[in-house]
Amino acid sequence: MALLLEQEVFSMDAKLLKAQINEITACRAKEWVRTKSALLQLKAVQWSAAKINLNIFSLRDFGVTDEESSITQVKLFSKNNWFLRLQDDGNVSGTREQNNDEVNLQLQSIGKGLIQIYSPAVGRYLAMDSNGRLFSMKSKTDSTIFKHVQGINGFHTFSSHKYYRDTAHDMYIALRKDGLPRKGNKACSLHKGSQFLII
Repeated sequence: MALLLEQEVFSMDAKLLKAQINEITACRAKEWVRTKSALLQLKAVQWSAAKINLNIFSLRDFGVTDEESSITQVKLFSKNNWFLRLQDDGNVSGTREQNNDEVNLQLQSIGKGLIQIYSPAVGRYLAMDSNGRLFSMKSKTDSTIFKHVQGINGFHTFSSHKYYRDTAHDMYIALRKDGLPRKGNKACSLHKGSQFLII
C-alpha cells in the first residue's frame, strides 16, 4: 500500500514537472519569437535608413578637387556578365551589348580612392540617392562621388562616398541577374553584381 502511494506521488510529481517544463518551453518560445521579430524590425530599419558620411562636407581636407586629376576611358563589366550603362533618360542598367556607346565610361579621379563615373555619350554622371537607388544626372554633386577599391581577386567595387548604412562605403553600385540596378542598401562587396572588371 505504501509502495502504491509512493508511486502515485512520484507519478503526480512527474506530471507536474512535465507541465512546468512545457510552460517554461512555451514562454521561452514566445520570448524568442518576440526577440526575433524585434531583431528583424531593427535590421529592416538599418537596411532602409542610410546615414550621411560627415566627411563629405570636408572633402577639401582629403585632397579632393573640382578638377579631375586623371581621366580613364573604361567599360565596367560586372561579374554577373553585364556592362554598366548610363542612359540619356537618367536610368542606369546593364546591357550585353559591348559596342553600345552608353557603356563607354570615364573614371574621373577626384582624390585618393575617390572617383566619379561619367558617360560622354549621354553627358551624365552616375549617382546614388539615400535609398541606394542608382540614377544618372547632368551635374557633379556629392551624390556622384564613389569610393573605388580593387579587390585581391582583380575585381573592383564602387561604393557611395556620401551615404552608408552601418560603416562608411557600404552602399555599393551593383547590378542584379536581370541587368537592373540593385539598390545600394541591399548590396554588399561579395555580391557578383557589385564586382566589376575595368576593361
